[in-house]
Amino acid sequence: MNGIRTRRARARRRKIIAVAAAGAVLLTGATVTSLAAWLDEEWVTAGVDGVSGVTASEFEIEQLVAGVGEDWENHETLGTSSVVSFDDVAAQLSPGASAVGWVSLRAAADSLGGDVVLQSASPTFSGPLAAALRYSAWLHDTAATCDEVDFATGTLLVDDEAVNVGSGSTTFTLDAGTGGAAGEDDTVCFRITLPLGASDTLQGETATVGWYFESTSG
Repeated sequence: MNGIRTRRARARRRKIIAVAAAGAVLLTGATVTSLAAWLDEEWVTAGVDGVSGVTASEFEIEQLVAGVGEDWENHETLGTSSVVSFDDVAAQLSPGASAVGWVSLRAAADSLGGDVVLQSASPTFSGPLAAALRYSAWLHDTAATCDEVDFATGTLLVDDEAVNVGSGSTTFTLDAGTGGAAGEDDTVCFRITLPLGASDTLQGETATVGWYFESTSG
């Protein structure tokens, strides 16, 4: 009897071990299954209208002065400044006399538009005549009206100030250039005057005066 009980006990132990082993396999399989996953990636690139890449904008103001034909140019430093040609009166100013001259401005092709302020380039001034001169400036739609008859039309930017004074907070706006074309141009019409009562010591003196336009993209 004891032998039979012993064999039965051994058989039960083998079954328990087999079941435990099977459970271990099942548990191991469940663990592997929980860690496995499909992987996928989705990538994107910045662009515009389906074309890859982003580009910085451009801002460029051009000028045209009388006497240079139809060539719009850039003169961005004092040393390369263009010359606004005033009428012949400016070559022989007498007390009470005035002379007018103009410069047209526009945004270059495909450039942003911007706000423009007329500034005095006071470091360019020289001679006692410069200290005596006065000037005014108006914004015109066209250079054709910047003459002795119509100079005071348009929008007033500077009203009878010393030449070392700019337009301050008075600004004007240039339209953007689009579609490969430049923006619409505007003209600043200057009028320089030697006031009545100017000193006789100014006879024969020559003055160097200038301005620049400070532009900020819109």
